[in-house]
Amino acid sequence: MKRRIISTLVMFVVSLVGIVVSPASGLAASCFDCHNSADFRGKVVHSPVAENRCDQCHSPHVARHEGLLLQEQKVLCFSCHRQLEKRVNNSAVMHQPVKEGTCRSCHAPHAADYAGLLTKRGGDLCFSCHEQAKKSYANMHEPFKSGKCDACHDPHGGSDYRLLKATGSSLCLGCHKAEAEMKKAHLGRDSRNLDCLGCHHPHGGKERALLREIKHQPFTSGNCQACHGRTQGADACLGCHPDVLATFNHTHSHLQSTDGGNPCQACHNPHVGDRAGLLPANEGQGCRACHEGTFTRRAKMLHQHPGWNKCSDCHDLHGSDWPGMLKGSPEVVCARCHEDHKKFTHPIGDKAPDPRNGVPMNCMTCHDANAGTMYKHFLHGSAERGLCVQCHLSY
Repeated sequence: MKRRIISTLVMFVVSLVGIVVSPASGLAASCFDCHNSADFRGKVVHSPVAENRCDQCHSPHVARHEGLLLQEQKVLCFSCHRQLEKRVNNSAVMHQPVKEGTCRSCHAPHAADYAGLLTKRGGDLCFSCHEQAKKSYANMHEPFKSGKCDACHDPHGGSDYRLLKATGSSLCLGCHKAEAEMKKAHLGRDSRNLDCLGCHHPHGGKERALLREIKHQPFTSGNCQACHGRTQGADACLGCHPDVLATFNHTHSHLQSTDGGNPCQACHNPHVGDRAGLLPANEGQGCRACHEGTFTRRAKMLHQHPGWNKCSDCHDLHGSDWPGMLKGSPEVVCARCHEDHKKFTHPIGDKAPDPRNGVPMNCMTCHDANAGTMYKHFLHGSAERGLCVQCHLSY
């Protein structure tokens, strides 16, 4: 009789536990004994929360991941958002939070007041990281003014570092469909073949047309014939800028063949720009057009040299007698910022040949300030042993 009573009690307790943790009811009843249910409410509620399925993301007992998550954040989110995972994995470039798997950088996991469970309103969320983009212009592009960054950018991934939803003029022509007006404004040219962002700033500008602020004098005065229809190639520029040619007359030159085109236009916009020299505001952006490989490698490195997007700090952009068009020998260029290292540096120069190849050692023998490395101080190997023993074999 006693055994039967105990058995009945056990069955009763098991049934109660089953009610609490069964998939139908989830764990919410017991979770909210400790967690304030008000923190899980909002205009938009994540479906597992709305269904009281806390156990869909969290373990009720122990887990290897913070927050008792069943899997690391990115893997857990993609376990439901399969289409997004496929699209992101097919993107050439991922948004940094996506790449790092920190979905919560932008999305609230339980509830929020904004669509997509965003933690802030669109523009405010983007500007919380991209502070340099938050500028005030006399005239603003409507999506930028309204904080609708996702009108042009994909917040998860894209075909280039700007995460644009489309490339070339196709992005702009998705909204600007007045073909006749567009053609008239661009001297009869087919707008589908134009690089809109080469002349127009996508966020704003002083003028209604959002043209970039620094203008080439012939363009400003409407004197198109000063450049068009006369000389071809670089001569079109050198006719007014003859002194520039001497800056290319070095062992290593940036003057490249363009199959009869104007090589100057590889870097300079002939009509407008963001700063002197008709260059983009972000110097590295101009260099990236040709040196994408360097930027791709750098993005994967744990330790990156600061200010890497200001290429002209270390490089002569037209030409130099030093490899990589450096402004001098590596030790001279580095010492401009790292003055103290001139006093206690590792032996370098002709009296310190690299035992691996016989080439005189310099700063770049051990450091990679260009693409960066996975080691502190941009070293090519571990400072504890891995790098040093390559030369000091007796150690």
